[in-house]
Amino acid sequence: MSKLNLFVPQKRKTTGRRNDKVATQLKELFSLALIRGDFHVLPKREAESMPPCMITITHVDLSRDLCNAVVFFRTLSGTMIDEAMKFLELQTHFFKDLIAKKLSLRTIPNLRFKFDQTSEAANRIDELLKNDSVT
Repeated sequence: MSKLNLFVPQKRKTTGRRNDKVATQLKELFSLALIRGDFHVLPKREAESMPPCMITITHVDLSRDLCNAVVFFRTLSGTMIDEAMKFLELQTHFFKDLIAKKLSLRTIPNLRFKFDQTSEAANRIDELLKNDSVT
C-alpha cells in the first residue's frame, strides 16, 4: 500500500506586498500622466499622439518578477476602445520612460494594455440573476 498524503498544501500563487505596492504606484503614475496630458508627440502622427477620449486606468497586474505588467483601462463612454488601445500602445515608450524616471526598479516592466470588461460582466450577471425565466 502506497503512502498517499491528500493533505499536502499546494503552493499558493500569491504576489507579495512589494508587487502590490509597485502595481499601485504604476496605476497612480499612469493615471497622473493621462490627466496631465504631457505625452510624446510623434513626428507625422500628431493626431495619434493625443488621447482620443478620456481614459481611466482601473488596475495593473504585475508578474512575480516585476518584468511584465498588464494595464487595464476603461474609456469614459465605453466607446473608442480601439483608438484608445492604439494610443496607449503608441505611448508605451513614454510610459516606460516615466517609470524609469519616477520609480526605482531594477527592470522596467514590459507593458501590455487591455480593456477592462469587469463592469460589463457584472451587468451581464445582474441581468441573468434578475431574469425570472432562468431557474
